[in-house]
Amino acid sequence: MILVGEMRDKDTIEVALEAAETGHLVYSTLHTIDASKTIERIVGVFPVPDQQSVRARLAKVFRYIVSQRLIPKRDGSGRVAAFEILKSTLRTRDYVSKGESEGKSLLDAMRDGGDDGMQCFDDQIEALIRNNELDMETGLAYATNEGNLRLMLADLLEPQAAEPSVVSTSPIPEHIEAPQSEEVFER
Repeated sequence: MILVGEMRDKDTIEVALEAAETGHLVYSTLHTIDASKTIERIVGVFPVPDQQSVRARLAKVFRYIVSQRLIPKRDGSGRVAAFEILKSTLRTRDYVSKGESEGKSLLDAMRDGGDDGMQCFDDQIEALIRNNELDMETGLAYATNEGNLRLMLADLLEPQAAEPSVVSTSPIPEHIEAPQSEEVFER
């Protein structure tokens, strides 16, 4: 087992890849916001002509990418960790190797990969909000996709102004002039 501190540069990433390719278990850290950005950061430190081969190498050797966000708790007593877990599967290796595209994202693979032990940030944040560990505003601020998280939490959000109006059956008060019938039914 090899523990690499933070992979900050091309040389460090190259050494880590070579060690993994020779059968070593390599642990390392990298400051990114999620698993997809971790892949992009690793690939992005290499010159453009080398990036496809780096993608192929990384796809063969990675086992897990675990990302963490420390989010302030609802009660202000500290922070709670939300984890995103990307596991090496046939699908995720393909996406790493070829790059993400429309309809083929690592985020989609993580959402669909719950049975494989994968999870994405927004699902974790949703659970933390539903368990009252996070307030709605803070959870949405830390979401990967705020709009999607809002949809997931629609049952908890306050009713919108789009609710049907109550129609009054009481007569029109005297101080309001009633419209003429032809005005009401005008086409």
